[in-house]
Parts: sequence; structure tokens; C-alpha cells
Amino acid sequence: MRRADRLFQIIQFLRTRRLTTANWLAEKLEVSERTIYRDIQDLLCSGVPIDSAAGVGYVLHTDYDLPPLMFDIDELTSLVIGAKMTSSLGGKVKQGADKALSKLYSTLPKKQQKEMDSIKIYAPNSQQVNYGTMIDTLNQAIYQKRIVIIDYQKPQDPHPQTREICPLGIFFWHDKWTMVSWCNKRNDFRHFRLDRISTYQITEQLFTPETHQTLERFFSLVIPN
Repeated sequence: MRRADRLFQIIQFLRTRRLTTANWLAEKLEVSERTIYRDIQDLLCSGVPIDSAAGVGYVLHTDYDLPPLMFDIDELTSLVIGAKMTSSLGGKVKQGADKALSKLYSTLPKKQQKEMDSIKIYAPNSQQVNYGTMIDTLNQAIYQKRIVIIDYQKPQDPHPQTREICPLGIFFWHDKWTMVSWCNKRNDFRHFRLDRISTYQITEQLFTPETHQTLERFFSLVIPN
């Protein structure tokens, strides 16, 4: 857990309890009591009204609340556009984007909720391929460093080619989704357009990229210094 997330979680715990000990917080957050002491001190220095008594615990003033999220209309528009474009992909990606938009809306002040309602920008799903499911699955393969077997259809070939690849990253270029991978057949980096992948299978076989097979190496080759 990031330290910022831990500090936020401490405040949330204190808001819902009458008295909270450092030992209880340490167990819940899986850190040492010394870390909790430092975190409480930092919260006090930043103005969070916490009362403490040695050997007793911590109490948060009942009138304290976290400040609401504040965005200007340009920031809100960018967030809404991004979430709606992501939602149009379908699958679990859509579910995550819809939940994120709902959470954002619920945390905004009333005035900004009205501003968000006024943003009439839409991104309907006009794709026949459910890219959200594909992207979610392939992203898991990238995270877990699993080899993927794909059937790939090139425009000039009558039949799809089977490739064993080590997926490294997924990119959106203008209107096309592509996956950069290390191709074991070509022994080199290759781009694969998602709309040309007819089938894909995530294997149990793991890969560990060597220095010349990493995404960082790919970037160094395609992006000039």
C-alpha cells in the first residue's frame, strides 16, 4: 500500500470509530506501530484534528471531513471523455470505467455534478470485436509474463498464421489497437493489430524478457533520443 493511501485509510478508520489504538491500526494496515506513530504525527502536522493520549488511543474530531474533490470544467471533460472511450471497449474494462465515473460523480459537490451532467460527449461502441475483454485478458498476460499463442490474419495471406509471442504492451494508434510483443518465430519485436487476431490463448508458460527483449529496449529503437 502506498503511504498516501495508508494515511487516507487511517483517517477513514478514525472517522468510523470512537477510539482507535496504534496497535489496532498497525494490525489492520499490516505495518509496525512505529510507522503508525509517524503517520499520525504527519497527519497532525498537516492539520488533521486528532486527539491522542499515550497508551489510550486516537480520536478524530467529529466535525472533520475530507475536502471534496474539485475539478474545473476542462478537467471534468477530460475525465469523462477518457472514461466513456474506455467504456466503449466493452468487457471488464467497461465495468471498471462505469464504476469509476459513478464514484467520481458521487464525490463531487452539487455544483460540479451539474457541470458533469452538462457534458454531452458520447463514445458508442461501434466495434464488432469486444476489445475490452481482449485487452483485459492480454493485459493480464503482460502482467503475469505469460506466453500467448495467437492466430494472426495478415491482409495478403489467405490463412491466419499461428504465432507464439511474449506480449509486452498494448497501444492505441489513432483508430487501431495494437500489441507490441517479442515474437519467438521472428526472434524480434513485432506489432500485432488486435482486429487481426482471430484467436488467442494464454498459456501457463512464463517468460522473463532478456535485456534486448524488453519494452524499454523497444522504445529505445522506435523513439529517437
